[in-house]
Amino acid sequence: MAKIITINRKYIAMVASVCLICLLGFAGFSLWENKNEGVSKNMGNPEIKMIGVAVEPASVVKDLTYGSVTLKGAQVITTKTFDLVITVQNMTAKKMTNIPVELQMSLIGDDTKKVTTPGSLEVLEPGATARVAFRQINVLGDASGKSATEGQHLITLRVNANPEGGVEQTTEASFRFNVDTTVKAPPTVKKQ
Repeated sequence: MAKIITINRKYIAMVASVCLICLLGFAGFSLWENKNEGVSKNMGNPEIKMIGVAVEPASVVKDLTYGSVTLKGAQVITTKTFDLVITVQNMTAKKMTNIPVELQMSLIGDDTKKVTTPGSLEVLEPGATARVAFRQINVLGDASGKSATEGQHLITLRVNANPEGGVEQTTEASFRFNVDTTVKAPPTVKKQ
């Protein structure tokens, strides 16, 4: 004689739920992996590479202490105005023209203080380097030896895409620095 096996519906629902959750997790992970793979393909070599940034007058790197807050190895600009010179290189085999370059400076912690300065490069030959200078940039805040946050700035340098000029990618670089006019810059060596 045959035995009749009974299974409680509660257990069938539990097993089905666990299988469904595992299937959804696997599908989500697969989609996430494919999406990240596409992003990394777009993050290949830049068309225009930023080789260097120079601040004039030269910035100072030192430890700063404001009350109980110490900033280790802070890059400090000791004047209220400065110049910024960016060196870029064409990494492609094509000539680029009318390249839009943009400098955006903001005071960290205060979104109302933000300055954007446009610039441009007329021509950049294949493999060539060029310099873009932003002159007489006014700082947005000064720590004045008192506040760790008043003088913290963020500069974003951006080379914008211009398909008509041969630039198809936007390249961006950012760095932080402090402005404190009470910090004494070391004396520079004079050439004779």
